[in-house]
Amino acid sequence: MRGISRYTSIDMKTVKRLLAGILIASLLSGCSAGSEKGKLFGREDEASKESADDSFVDFDKLRDQNEDIFAWIRVPDTNIDYPVVQSSDGDDSFYKNHNVKKEEDGHGAIYIEAANLKDMCDFNEVLHGASTSDGTMFSQLSMFLDKSFFDEHPYVYVYMDGNALIYYVFAAYTRDDTRLLEEYDFTYASGCQAFLDEIYGGRSMDKLIRQGWEDQVQPENFLITLTTLDALSGRQLIVVGCLVGDVTGQINREMDYGAPEY
Repeated sequence: MRGISRYTSIDMKTVKRLLAGILIASLLSGCSAGSEKGKLFGREDEASKESADDSFVDFDKLRDQNEDIFAWIRVPDTNIDYPVVQSSDGDDSFYKNHNVKKEEDGHGAIYIEAANLKDMCDFNEVLHGASTSDGTMFSQLSMFLDKSFFDEHPYVYVYMDGNALIYYVFAAYTRDDTRLLEEYDFTYASGCQAFLDEIYGGRSMDKLIRQGWEDQVQPENFLITLTTLDALSGRQLIVVGCLVGDVTGQINREMDYGAPEY
């Protein structure tokens, strides 16, 4: 195994320089998550008074409410603006029907499975969220199946304690409703490549690939996959982004090019 670059193979140097400025500015001004954060944690009135100077994601305060919170995700021009959790008990089903306060709630929470790392250093960080009747959680991921929206909304922001990440959305489509972390072994380059082959192969009417990104992403890159059950088709809807900005440069990993052990 060997250490790898955070941006291997993405031929977008000029874009990345611009994104660095965007990302730093977004970190300094906060994630515009104040109102939703207030609503989720009983501070709705106070949140409405927050300014850019005091609207940072306060992870200490969030963890006082729930120690499982480790990140915050924001997708511009959607209502996706939520904490991200991982069950400290390793129960991947818990947040399907519990909210971020650990209360029973059919809407659940935005969560990752125990098989993913909370430091966002896996090849593919898979974030789950429900499609709800009131349009909350990951319901608005379906907007990415509209080409105009897809073309005009390339960024997903993830805020962590002491870091901020930006992902460039390069694919959105529906697929069979299978568990990605079970179907593909992302600890090996071969498993990473198999998922990329799925993305780039088998073109369909509802599959969108961003122009200029055809076959660009490699196993050495870092992905985020937002996933929900599409209410219209009953299929799994995924929106996939590639890491292009990392404020503190913490995202890295070792890549194993060997054969998986079964």
